[in-house]
Amino acid sequence: MFLLDTFLALSVVAFLTGIGNSNALGRKLCRPGHPLDFIILDISTAVVPVLTAKLAIGSGMSVVLAGLVSLMTFHLANWKPTKYRLQRYVPVLVTLGFLSPLTLVLVLLLWQQLQKSQISASVSILLTGAASLPLLWFLHRRDLYMLFALAWLMLILYNESPYLRWKKTPVDPAAEHWSKSERLKYRQHQIRLRRLISMGALVVLAAFFFFNRYVYRGFGLQPELFRVGNPELPFIALTFDDGPDPLYTPMILDILQEKDVPATFFMIGRHAERYPDIVQRIVDEGHDIGNHTYSHRNLYGLDEKSTWHEIAKADEVISMVAGTKPYLFRPPRGMYTNASIRFAHELGYTTVLWSVSSRDWAEISAGQLARHVLKNTRGGDILLFHDSGSFIGTYGGYRYNTVNALPRIIDELQAQGLHFVTVSQLMIISGLTEGDDPLVPDVLRNPPFSDEEGALEVLPLP
Repeated sequence: MFLLDTFLALSVVAFLTGIGNSNALGRKLCRPGHPLDFIILDISTAVVPVLTAKLAIGSGMSVVLAGLVSLMTFHLANWKPTKYRLQRYVPVLVTLGFLSPLTLVLVLLLWQQLQKSQISASVSILLTGAASLPLLWFLHRRDLYMLFALAWLMLILYNESPYLRWKKTPVDPAAEHWSKSERLKYRQHQIRLRRLISMGALVVLAAFFFFNRYVYRGFGLQPELFRVGNPELPFIALTFDDGPDPLYTPMILDILQEKDVPATFFMIGRHAERYPDIVQRIVDEGHDIGNHTYSHRNLYGLDEKSTWHEIAKADEVISMVAGTKPYLFRPPRGMYTNASIRFAHELGYTTVLWSVSSRDWAEISAGQLARHVLKNTRGGDILLFHDSGSFIGTYGGYRYNTVNALPRIIDELQAQGLHFVTVSQLMIISGLTEGDDPLVPDVLRNPPFSDEEGALEVLPLP
């Protein structure tokens, strides 16, 4: 079934509208000799996929994806010389307008001012693209927007590197008066530059997919990590990372309270410091709390002193704010080292990962998020969601789709006969804490369930 709320569907829409802007189609659809018609056609081919993304999914990730696919396809379709200087970057400018209208206005004003100077068009474009980085960060502080601006900057370098000259010059680098050897040498230089930029872009893209898809599954198979409960029993655990967040966490707590469902919140220490009232509400409403490090630094490759500080500082802060010590630890992005596991154990923690990721970190639609979780969840699973966090950083993410999908996920999983428990309860039920270190939470010393007459009944946390 072809659903419009998936990234694949958006990519198809962007590809079809982008390819429709080929020079041949443009000449058929537009009146000859009227440059505004080409501009309108160029803008419309970018607006259609980006607007579709905004309406169907709504997240910044979907808008950026639609814009980038439209941009790549636009370049394939418009391989002939451009009609106007910014034609190659129309999809970027349209996407920027959806992400940050004020940034678009400021960027265009800068372009206009640079055009009045003696600076060449290629350098003007490069300066305009570079200016979008600080503007987006100052206005939004979203790492996703920064990645989008970096992608635009790479494209500018790819397109403009052969023509970069500080001052305007009437001499065309590919002028006909050049000798054959000069044109060949220039062409080879152009190819080398573009290959270098392309290879850099591929390396960045590969690193992005590795660190934001693979690592969210969690490295390794160490038996001392708790990843999944007993698959033979109908108990599952909801977990939320990167909070608390002043916008999304209260909405999630409202849903959990309405559905009478417990969950486990793995908190970032500095967020707990900033929003103590939300932390207290989580504790008061009977949810589990966990340590997710103090500042969400990547523990993989971090030195031991900094690793200890990340875990111990979060332990201190969360214990003070919550009024109770957490005993569950989850490393950021599931990336851990032997040192981090050892330090967590010394502080009385059990390291917890997950078995099913909602993939909400990718800002997929609420419908796709719900379908993925419902399709893959079985008894014993630990479900990973996020109530805060962005693409790389810990603030500024889009979690409305997580909030919107949660009621459906809870209702349909309960309809399948599955029961929600906290991670601590799931550990008890699974019997994985027997013979563990005596420094375990009180909830594990006094199991929150009874097994009288062979009937397993989950009771509220004390």
